[in-house]
Amino acid sequence: MPTTQNRTRTLILPRSGYALTFELERKAVKNLNLRVRRDGTVHLSIPNRTTIAAAETFLVEREDWILAALTRMEQRAEEHPAAESVDDSLPYLGGTLAVEWRVGTPARVEADMENRRLTVTLPDVADPELRAAAVETFEKAETQKLVTALVERYFPLFAARGIPHPKVIRVKSIRSRFGSCAPATGSLNFAARLCEYPLPFVEYVVVHELCHFLEANHSGRFWAEVERILPDWRERAALGRT
Repeated sequence: MPTTQNRTRTLILPRSGYALTFELERKAVKNLNLRVRRDGTVHLSIPNRTTIAAAETFLVEREDWILAALTRMEQRAEEHPAAESVDDSLPYLGGTLAVEWRVGTPARVEADMENRRLTVTLPDVADPELRAAAVETFEKAETQKLVTALVERYFPLFAARGIPHPKVIRVKSIRSRFGSCAPATGSLNFAARLCEYPLPFVEYVVVHELCHFLEANHSGRFWAEVERILPDWRERAALGRT
């Protein structure tokens, strides 16, 4: 296996004439990845077989983004010096995940859940639509795993009452509610953002929607079914309002 190589280089960016000093790292990766660190240093990692010329072309094509990122880092250092060690973050199960944004292709989200960290690679990390889409992709996948597992955990209680297994469990980008149930079609729908909230609240939402297979309303009978499974449902529900 080729060894990792690091080297500091300087490149004159053609449009601005700015002398860019950057750290070039060769390693066993498939794509070029560009980072502007919080201390203002620029790091570019490239596959072992990528030429220096290709690496420099990659930087030149991103000149505007690099200069804008360096300016933001300078302003942040002047205005908020104490924030240098603070990462971007994303709400997750009532806590946070640290998020590192990298420039590169293809766009992807890599999750290190053990260390509660996401690495998000995008062609342009300054594009708010790309950032929002990346977060949405991650949240949909996480919420799908969470609610599917919780449905399977609690469903035996409903199967014992003669309720058929849900035919479809969907996760959607909805803001008006956390979940919905369509007893006629046997479908459950959940909001992608549900994974941002504490697990007890997520469990409450899943049980709430499952209970609509028993009572398709919010009558006293419905809430009695919820309380039979989750006696502390009020405390759990309150977690969605914080």
